[in-house]
Amino acid sequence: MSASQTLGGQSRCGRALGPSLDKIVKNATWRKHSQLVSSCKSVLDKLESLTDSIIHSPLFGISPSDAEFVLHPILLALDSAYPKVVDPALECLVKLFSSGLIRGEIDNGSKNVIIFKIIESVCKVGGIGEEAVELSVLRVLLSAVRSPCVLIRGECLVHIVRTCYNVYLGGLNGTNQICAKSVLAQVMLLVFTRVEEDSMDVNVKTVSVSELLQFTDKNLNEGSSIHFCQNFVNEVMTASEGVPDDKLLLLPPSDILQNGSGGAGDDNDNVGEGDQKSELSDKKTNNEAETGGGGGEAGGSKIREDGFLLFRNLCKLSMKFSSQETPDDQILLRGKILSLELLKVIIGNGGPIWRTNERQVINKSILQCFELQPLYIYQCRP
Repeated sequence: MSASQTLGGQSRCGRALGPSLDKIVKNATWRKHSQLVSSCKSVLDKLESLTDSIIHSPLFGISPSDAEFVLHPILLALDSAYPKVVDPALECLVKLFSSGLIRGEIDNGSKNVIIFKIIESVCKVGGIGEEAVELSVLRVLLSAVRSPCVLIRGECLVHIVRTCYNVYLGGLNGTNQICAKSVLAQVMLLVFTRVEEDSMDVNVKTVSVSELLQFTDKNLNEGSSIHFCQNFVNEVMTASEGVPDDKLLLLPPSDILQNGSGGAGDDNDNVGEGDQKSELSDKKTNNEAETGGGGGEAGGSKIREDGFLLFRNLCKLSMKFSSQETPDDQILLRGKILSLELLKVIIGNGGPIWRTNERQVINKSILQCFELQPLYIYQCRP
């Protein structure tokens, strides 16, 4: 048996982590990344002694304390912003999410603090100026949202969408921008199919990249970009199809990711006004005051609560107007058009929930969307 096959020990998480940690050690600059190298070696030694066990943890089969320890070098690698160690860290995260090895609820203030920090760091490295890293970031984020074992909530979900927006608006090439748009559309289908069924375990169709470029962004196509981006999305979606349903049953009752009970509290509900490329904001507003009802409305489902939050943010983003200082803001215009296209994807694939009165905000948001359709059609004309 080769060394790469034995790295990480016998646990499933170890087999995913081991080769990536070894690659990080080999690619690191020893003087600059001594702490990272030391952390990787300590974790590799630790993984040799770990075996899978049925335990409630953010990392399948590993205790919560050990999970934080073994994931720490991944966080360090991402925070280094050094492409040669960032790349294997991102590759490892794709494996962990696609295999259902990372589990539970991810949001600011949740128990899975290390996972939340990792998602934040993944979003951050998307801006280091490397084409390959941009694509890897998109792959990780789509894998995370795609996983039926992970419920990404509130600020974390908004952060993921904002990161994809930024790649779309300022990506290093046309192919990456098309990939970002495709990932955003796929995320919308994932989130709102779950909203419809109020369940994490759903069948979701894969977006058609060529249809997304039917009216806009044809100029971004660099020959084989459409084919590349379609394969990109297909690979992520099919990689997660083999996740066994029984992993969901290993979650503690408070973390069951189906028909979860959402509590009232603060949610992200504002569109950013800072960085032109940062189209969605971290700023929080009280969701109960916004909707005129508590978190228990519409069944109190966490899945639906976050879906409504995301839908409202897209509606608000589509209504942003340029300032007097920058009346011809092309980045803002592209962001508005993208928001309308994503709203069209959501409503075009919507089911019975969009024809009910469970939440007054749905009706208001849909009305806003259709009021803006003439603007969308006008801006998208060739």
